Amino acid sequence: MTLVKWTPNPLSIFDEMNRMVRNVFNDDWNLPVYRDSIWNPAVDVKENEGSFVLTADIPGLTKKDVKISINNRVLNLHGERKEEKENEDGKFYYRERHIGSFSRSFQLPETVNEDGIQASFRNGVLSIELPKLEESLPKDLEIKIN
Repeated sequence: MTLVKWTPNPLSIFDEMNRMVRNVFNDDWNLPVYRDSIWNPAVDVKENEGSFVLTADIPGLTKKDVKISINNRVLNLHGERKEEKENEDGKFYYRERHIGSFSRSFQLPETVNEDGIQASFRNGVLSIELPKLEESLPKDLEIKIN
């Protein structure tokens, strides 16, 4: 019988590269030096009696950094977080915040009144109110008993 050493989490090439970089530069932070370049903001969609509300967390951006559009009943969110450059004030040892552009798309239900959509941006949170069409709102109907 041959015994094989079991490695529960195989090392990736990035783990090996991080180890080599830390050995060369004796990094006190002991943190990965790479980061993902693709990002998407977290989004919640809720429905209330008269509308749908889409909320997206986009910290560090302003309303000028975000574009909202609708095309063929698809709501599109686009934005970009610009990279903070190193300068004489200091240099980065570790970067975890995502940079670059993002894009999210959502198919709108037929019950949304596209002409009444409103958006607000406050404290890094984008809120989009998608009102329902009047004819799609539930109506109370009394039924007489014979």
